[in-house]
Amino acid sequence: MKKVTLFGIICLGLIMVVGIAAQAKVTFKPNLYGYVKLDGAYDQNLTSHGNFVMWVNQRSNAQDDEQFNMTHRQSRFGVKINGEGYENAKVNAVVEADLYGGGTENKALILLRHAYFSIENQSFKMIAGQTSDIIAPLNPSTLNYSVLWGCGNIGYRRPQISLWYTIPAGQSSKVTVAGGVFRNMGDDLISLTLSTEGEAADGQDDGTDAGLPAAQGLFDFKYNWNEKGYFQVGASGLYGQLKAESDAGNDDEYDISGFSGHFALAFPQGHGFSGEVYSGTNLGGYNGAIGLAGTVDGVDSKGGWVSAWAKVSPQFTLGAGVGMDDPDDADVAANSRCKNQAYFGNIQYAVVPQASIGFELSQWETSYKGAEKAKNLRAQTSFTLNF
Repeated sequence: MKKVTLFGIICLGLIMVVGIAAQAKVTFKPNLYGYVKLDGAYDQNLTSHGNFVMWVNQRSNAQDDEQFNMTHRQSRFGVKINGEGYENAKVNAVVEADLYGGGTENKALILLRHAYFSIENQSFKMIAGQTSDIIAPLNPSTLNYSVLWGCGNIGYRRPQISLWYTIPAGQSSKVTVAGGVFRNMGDDLISLTLSTEGEAADGQDDGTDAGLPAAQGLFDFKYNWNEKGYFQVGASGLYGQLKAESDAGNDDEYDISGFSGHFALAFPQGHGFSGEVYSGTNLGGYNGAIGLAGTVDGVDSKGGWVSAWAKVSPQFTLGAGVGMDDPDDADVAANSRCKNQAYFGNIQYAVVPQASIGFELSQWETSYKGAEKAKNLRAQTSFTLNF
């Protein structure tokens, strides 16, 4: 029954675009975009990733472990391909990458971020390929590459087929409803019962073993009172059933699930604020639960973030925010991360059009179950040229 439902969703996406007609000649026009960015950051203590921070690592002694990192890895480049010649549709494709794919610092490897195409016909749109999750669609105004992942902001990117329907609600408002099937990605787990009986994990991703994709959905309402001012509010969720199989062929089913609410308010003068809250279980693969791996019994967590921005002049933009992620202490092991919070403030100055210099201060605190809390003051600079 589940597989029949999945087939029906895919067919619906194909039916949506049946009525598209093309002129005698269809062409595709590529448009390059991206930016070159250099980041430099001082950290009072060792953090999760060095070049960017998601949490603070435990200290090996009572002294601070100062770090300084400088990197070009967030430099981003992409191509957007626009289909021209269709009478009643928009056809686009996007391929985008940055340099966080591994390798050494001065020999970085490419990380593929997006690779998808979309077909839009009137109020409908279909997306096929790898791009951002539907759940939790907003991001805070931080210079840190990880945009408060592991600290209240969930979601990432994964292969998907998603359908979008936008409904006009008056001259200035619209309602967007979206849903889709996504690559079901998890860990390779085994229950405590099976492991104590001498069985081991089978070495396969539990999402693949489930035999079904995960699902996500979104509801969003947006009211525009002019070209620059708007109010936005919505909710989204995800669900995936995974299967932890052992090398003896036994298995345990478990779930990944989550719910998120979002809001944003932007004023015509160039300032505003936004935020999200979330709650769910086994969301480490979606950058929830401070990145902790899931368990068959489930790791429950909740969190959220709030961010504000203000364009105080044509050259200067200010930003500030706070984020928090809080796994259930009863679901995490001793010495594991059990709470994470961060506060940040930044300023960006446009030196010339498309080129800016930024500075950000952030304070991070990561609690460990039954152990000392780890703290870090981070000072980050960024130099960015957009093209």
